Amino acid sequence: MLDLVSPECGLPQTLGGRIAMFQAKAHALSRLRRWNGASDVTVAQHLVDACDRAPLDVKSYILLHDIEEDETGDLITPIKHRMRELGIWDQFETHVVMPIRRKFTLAAGLEWPCPSEICAQIEEIDHRLKATEYRDAVDQLVVRDFLPGKTQPYPEYMVPWSPQKAETQFMDRVMRYLPALGGGNG
Repeated sequence: MLDLVSPECGLPQTLGGRIAMFQAKAHALSRLRRWNGASDVTVAQHLVDACDRAPLDVKSYILLHDIEEDETGDLITPIKHRMRELGIWDQFETHVVMPIRRKFTLAAGLEWPCPSEICAQIEEIDHRLKATEYRDAVDQLVVRDFLPGKTQPYPEYMVPWSPQKAETQFMDRVMRYLPALGGGNG
């Protein structure tokens, strides 16, 4: 998969360049609160929590499933639904979200697009984490209309991390699981 990180992709060619790229992302995501700011859980913590709950073959992909949010914001589900109703979500996803995900997926040395069986596992873990975050860390006076449906939260109580811890833990997982950064075997 390292051959995906090629000059034609416009990605850093050195290990140091790729690490710096992900370090900048870690810093930004560790300061971005989820649920459009109504939670003390950051996007970086969410990605680490998701990675820690995933099987080994899913860890690298799930670590990147919200990688664009420092650039797009963490849009809550009702906003995404409204964007779909207005017919603008597909364009936003195609021209904004997916190019960022593609860039980081290729920089990580992973296959693009994410294999469908892995995407299904990511979705399941993400939904359970969302239900857990809502239960434990979201200001429910601000976000009132979240309905987890039949999705059960994880039993463990979620405690929000400091931005520094979220950044450090995110980079630990990046180095441990992303093939183009020397990881991949846990």
